[in-house]
Amino acid sequence: MERLGIRCCGVGVAIPLSETEPSDLTVHDAVYGTFHLPSYVRTVVNTVEFKRLKHLKQLGVSNAVFQTALHTRYDHSLGACYLAGRLLNEVNKTLDKPITEDERKCVLLAAVLHDLGHGPFSHLWEKFVEVYGVPWRHERSSVELARSVLNRMEDVSEKQINLICALIGGEASVLLDADRQFMTQIVSSDVDVDRCDYLQRDAHSVPGIIKPSRPFRRMFDRVRVATVQGKAQLAYHWEDYPLVYEMACARQMFHCRCYQDPKVLGAELMMLDVMHEAERAGFRFSREGQSEQLSKIHGKPDLFKYLDDDIIAELACSNLPQLERAKAIINRLQNKDLYQEIMRFSVDMGKQVQKFNAQQGEPVAVQAVRCVKSAQQWFSSFNVTFYKPDTDGGIEVVSLEEARDLNQTVSCESIDEIKEYIIYCTSVDPEVQRNARQHFTRLLNGTTIGS
Repeated sequence: MERLGIRCCGVGVAIPLSETEPSDLTVHDAVYGTFHLPSYVRTVVNTVEFKRLKHLKQLGVSNAVFQTALHTRYDHSLGACYLAGRLLNEVNKTLDKPITEDERKCVLLAAVLHDLGHGPFSHLWEKFVEVYGVPWRHERSSVELARSVLNRMEDVSEKQINLICALIGGEASVLLDADRQFMTQIVSSDVDVDRCDYLQRDAHSVPGIIKPSRPFRRMFDRVRVATVQGKAQLAYHWEDYPLVYEMACARQMFHCRCYQDPKVLGAELMMLDVMHEAERAGFRFSREGQSEQLSKIHGKPDLFKYLDDDIIAELACSNLPQLERAKAIINRLQNKDLYQEIMRFSVDMGKQVQKFNAQQGEPVAVQAVRCVKSAQQWFSSFNVTFYKPDTDGGIEVVSLEEARDLNQTVSCESIDEIKEYIIYCTSVDPEVQRNARQHFTRLLNGTTIGS
């Protein structure tokens, strides 16, 4: 659907200026309802780089298993920006030196631009590129594309651009005075607007995975700034300790039941096979006179900014020879005919998979790694500060242990750490599947180890 030149996609719909106040961007969001963002955010939203996020699903290929997992990085980025503004409003109530408009602008722009560099199917693209020996992460491309967008904005200075990019990359501490160090925790930290939004948004779009006691954004309602070892830090009310801990539990549950659900991992392997087949066939992505291999395209930001999930449709329609297997896998994905799980092991079976495939003469078996930390492991690594109000209207920083003890009990679902290696069969032939299952069953029982 097209409405005044803006395509409605997902649940975050940006309304043009002609329908709202001149200085506002109005967003109708499935998670937060209607909210308004400053005009400089609207400038970003109207760029090619940002519009691309409408065509990047937040949860990659998870919709092959969870049909409602269709929300996008576009929706998430606007939601994170909204939460950043909400957090700043709260801390400003008690700061001796209030947030300036320039500082607010930097934080909101960092929040809305923080995921600009994701590749197709989100984190799966990093796994694809890694196979070709490139230690690329989306944060690097986010900074590159953000800088390109910001350089075209007349009302953003070079100093602001440097801070915005540093906030995205998690390297802003060297650019901020001690009393402004808390700004580094808003967009990129263990408890930040990014994580808060995606957990709430994922829970909304994929219901039944988690049931938090309260919306995670409620922990921002009482956030304060405290001085810890001479530096200003975000501090959360001790009564919100259970909600922060629930975030760790929620992250674990989503990894266990959605992000790393065995069927989702199988779908990821299929999409990776599609990309590798395209690479072997010599496919090159082309736009505006430029072209590049998929595994190297992140090195060309002016080309990468056009690459999104629609690459699958482009491959499916390509006349390039040697893409038959890729097209067959795409067809299977579209019909939810996923690779079949045949066995799980507690140890890496990569060499055994390679040996089996060599014996078969084709890649009929493939392995995925499923690694999910326990909620306690995640939470123990959180760098988070808690406080309790004192009798004079100020605050007193409390330790993680004291915040836990003050709350007595924390009730949320959690499971132990999971680490396993899952073997899948790529063939649709029942006989091939049966042979593969029998082979790896014998390996599991120890009857053919070393043979």
